[in-house]
Amino acid sequence: MGNNQCFSFVQLPAAKVTKVTTGYWDFRGLGAPMRMMCVYAKADWEDIKYSAKQKAKGSWMAREWEQEQRPKLREQNPLVQLPYVINHTTGELVSQSSAVYLYLGRVLGLAGTTREEEVANEQVMAYLYGMWMEVRDLVYPSFNNRTEESFKASLDNHFMGAMAGHYSKLEAWLRQKQTSFFAGSKPCAADFHVWEMLDQQEAMAREFDFPSPIEDYPLLQVFFVRFRQLVELKPYFESSDASLPINNKMAYFK
Repeated sequence: MGNNQCFSFVQLPAAKVTKVTTGYWDFRGLGAPMRMMCVYAKADWEDIKYSAKQKAKGSWMAREWEQEQRPKLREQNPLVQLPYVINHTTGELVSQSSAVYLYLGRVLGLAGTTREEEVANEQVMAYLYGMWMEVRDLVYPSFNNRTEESFKASLDNHFMGAMAGHYSKLEAWLRQKQTSFFAGSKPCAADFHVWEMLDQQEAMAREFDFPSPIEDYPLLQVFFVRFRQLVELKPYFESSDASLPINNKMAYFK
């Protein structure tokens, strides 16, 4: 039934790129993976950081983003939000975090070199988004955690339940693939997102006196160390971007 061509795998040509601009908040969050990718690929790159400020009545605003830049960018892309990337060669403006990572993967040569690697990269990327949403709902004021006390009370279940389940799946993926990285022998876009998620969880565990979340997952441990030691990322880890706060100012864990 239907047109089978709709479901066929089509490999798109890489977009030409000479310079890109990335935009995100002034913390690591979902911005760190794309920043690392640009450094790793030695891209001609500019990064714009937006800052949220608390108003007198307690709410938050980001005037530069909300009132100045976002209205302008929406004229080109109605879906634009943070993070975004602009390709100055093609004029393309891409938004939504996973789309940004996958787009940068294509233009920077980090999307895999075979069909198998490309499919693996996309699957891991999609899985990580769901994992990130769970973390977001934990660390920011939400229906589940209205106070810092309820956030702290949720950490046992977070580390021992939700994260343990995710880590078991990621460990099994590496065991089945038997590759150095999540899609192949070299880093792809998803690896940058995975590493950042793991590092943020390590930092939160240390902050609240929990054991290392990856201590029972040997393949994740090897990946975590291997990625951190990539020579191409030395400039990133020596830069101020690597020491930015992990989350925004209103988060329970920053």
